[in-house]
Formats: sequence, C-alpha cells, structure tokens
Amino acid sequence: MPHSPKNKIFQNNEGILNNLNFVLKDMCQIKDLKTSCGNPDFYKMCKPSPKNATFLKHLFNEGAILNGITVCDEFFYSVIGENSHYGTPKNLNAPNCVPGGSSSGSAAALTTKKYDFSIGSDTGGSVRVPASFCGLLGIRPTHGRIVSDGVYPMAPSFDTVGWFANDIEIFRKVSSVLLNNKHASNISFNRYVVAEDLLELAENDIQRQFNTYLKKIFPNLKQIKLSKFEKSDIANNFRILQGGEINQYVIPWIKDNKPQISSEINNRIEMASKISINEINDAKAFRETLIKEVNNSLPEGDIALFPTTPFSAPICGQTDEALGSDRKKIMEMTSIAGMTSRPQISIPKFKGKTGPVGISMLGWINSDEILLKKLTEI
Repeated sequence: MPHSPKNKIFQNNEGILNNLNFVLKDMCQIKDLKTSCGNPDFYKMCKPSPKNATFLKHLFNEGAILNGITVCDEFFYSVIGENSHYGTPKNLNAPNCVPGGSSSGSAAALTTKKYDFSIGSDTGGSVRVPASFCGLLGIRPTHGRIVSDGVYPMAPSFDTVGWFANDIEIFRKVSSVLLNNKHASNISFNRYVVAEDLLELAENDIQRQFNTYLKKIFPNLKQIKLSKFEKSDIANNFRILQGGEINQYVIPWIKDNKPQISSEINNRIEMASKISINEINDAKAFRETLIKEVNNSLPEGDIALFPTTPFSAPICGQTDEALGSDRKKIMEMTSIAGMTSRPQISIPKFKGKTGPVGISMLGWINSDEILLKKLTEI
C-alpha cells in the first residue's frame, strides 16, 4: 500500500514470534498510522490511531515484526480480491488470476515467500477464499475467540481476525498468540466426516481429486449433509444479515462523507441499504434454525472435510457481471461457517484449472486448537 510504514515496526526482541516478519490487512489501528479500508477517501479523512489494535499488541509482545500494510477489497465487500483504487495483488501461485478477497494482499504477499505470516479478516470467506486460491494455510477462528478492539467493523456478528502462513509450525505459533485459551474446547476429537452437500458444489475435477485423496488417507469416511437447506438459501440469508450490519456500521460513514467508490462495490452498498427489517428478522430466525440443525448433523467431536472453494482462482480483469456466478458459488460454500460461528481451516491440497484449491476442516465452537493439531493429518 502507498501508506505502508517506511520502516519495520516491532516492540520486543523476544517471544515465540521473535524475528518473524508479517504483513497486515489495511483494516485496523496501528499506532500513529492511518487506515484506508481499501478506499483512498477513507484514508484521507481517517485520523492517525493513538494506539495499536489489541490483537496487534499481542503479536508485538511476542516479537513479531510488521513489514507493511496490504491491499484489501474496498470496505472488505468482495471475495474476489480486486481493488480498482489500489490494484490487484499478484497471486504468484496462480499467475494472471485473482488472489481472492477481501484479504487479498495479505494472502498474495505470502506467495512471494518474503514473509513468515500475514493477518487478514474473515466475514464471509475473506481468509478462507484467498487461502484456497493462493495455496496457503488460512484460518477463520471461532467467532469471538479473537479480541477485535481496534479493527474496523463490517458485519460484527460475522467478523473475525484471521491469518495465513506457508509453514504449519509458524501458523500454530501465531494461533497460540492470538487465540483466547480460556475458551478452548474440552471436547475430544471423535471422527472426520465428509460434508457431502458442500463437496457436490465443487467442480467435477476437484471432487475427483478430493475423493481420491481421502480414500488414500481416510478410507470409508461417513458422508453427511450439514443442512437440508439449499446452499443458495443459506448464502442469501447470510447476505441479508451481512448487509443489514453493513447498513449499520459502514453505510452511515459513506452517506456522510460521499467517497468515490468503485461501481461494483457501490452496487453492493446500494443493495445493502435496501434490506428491510422484516428481511433481517426472517434471516435471524433462519440462522437460529440452521445453527440447531448443524449442531445435530455435525456434533461436538466431529470435523467435516470438503474443498474450500468450488474451483481455483478466476482470471483477473473480468467484469463484475461475469464474476457474479463465481461469487454466488463461493458464498454457497463459505456461508455455513459464518452463519454458525464455527472455526474453519483451509489447507493447500488440490490443483484446479488455474491454480491451487484448498481442503477445509470445519469444527465445532472453540475447537480451533484441535483443528490446528490435526493439520499434519490432512
């Protein structure tokens, strides 16, 4: 980003993250610096922060070194990873393809192998999708496990800080610093299952690779359906709830300050502004029903496996209309974790038409540490 700090920032020469270099999504408070949230006018009007975001303090306390601020989708409102103001970060693991969003720069930066880890955020897939498209480890933790003070909100009932790495041990170290251990689950792992209703959303070749791989390492896994609802219905109810919160936390600033916004993001802002209270109330009731259903289909102790995204990264530079179908398919796969507040980790595993595709583990509430322990099994 043009407003990245000119010098590296660190506060401690010891700790479990000592000498590990990281980059940070342009979404949070950094002492004495400003944030753009992917929009230049927001940056112009933003004031320098008097302090660091709480999670950032934890990273600095353990010796991590901030190398820069990364591009993100404008106001975090996309899973594609293109920003008309700041450009599209290069995904070196899928040349000429998008990195995925909205934590696009944080993921793309790790494809350069210059950094040890990076920080993003995940509302509807903004860590998991870039992790899949860029061939990285990426986590959406259990909602509420990470203190979000100092992070600009999009849709707080879904928002969570997330992170990426290439190396499993580094990924686990960052997790041990950021996760609030007081809430760690005391339920033991029971079994892996295949989320058949998410698997069937993937392209045929990704399904074939997934099934071939699992037969080698875990033959005869039980197949389950996470939900009887159409995945398009789950995604649509997520869209309504997310849009309702954007209308509360993002749109008021836009109305007051009238920034220049790209046409594709402006279309989504306009859509969100028209969501009614009745739609939101219906979607909240739907969410409660979905949570109960998934608690039954994927009880504590079970971990569901499925491809993270239905396909590999789309080619850069397509129109918003051309990408509409891809976005819908992606959201059908990612919405369940957000709607149920469950942790999900994406692991690089498969090869799509244009580049990497991840395999995901979806756990139960606060099973983050158990998912992290299982990384070497998948």
